[in-house]
Amino acid sequence: MKRTRFLLILDTILFVSLAVLIEPRTSLTVHEWLGLTFIPLVVVHLLFAWQWIATTLARLGARGAWRLRINAVLNLALFVTFVVSAFSGVMTSFIVLPGLGIMSANFGRWTLLHNEWTVYFEVIAGLHVAMNWNWIVGAVRRHVLARPSARGDAAIEAIAGKDA
Repeated sequence: MKRTRFLLILDTILFVSLAVLIEPRTSLTVHEWLGLTFIPLVVVHLLFAWQWIATTLARLGARGAWRLRINAVLNLALFVTFVVSAFSGVMTSFIVLPGLGIMSANFGRWTLLHNEWTVYFEVIAGLHVAMNWNWIVGAVRRHVLARPSARGDAAIEAIAGKDA
């Protein structure tokens, strides 16, 4: 599987997961388990983006790199809000962690922190999608909407053409 196609699938899973996580009608059990599975998915996303991160850090000082700087600040803010939201979410666990024998205290404070920082995370995640919209559209065009020959499946098209 190509790297871009894998990232498109991973990012789609992250996007749909976030939509389910912020849906108020999602049960607490689903919210907690999905929230816990969201964490390693974000880590994988970051690992695949590591080359971009390193390249971006090296190019931040370049003249005229304002969009790159905005994107870097936005991504840093997204990471910080994710860490605070995820950690405070784990600390407010009523189902998953107690089920594993781990108890937490100060539910009220952790819940307030989680609720507040989750809103920040949602807004910044929306801005992150907006900043990367061109990549998303291009990846969908290349890997979802493209004809088989454009994706490199010329052999399938050739076989289909012989049968026609």
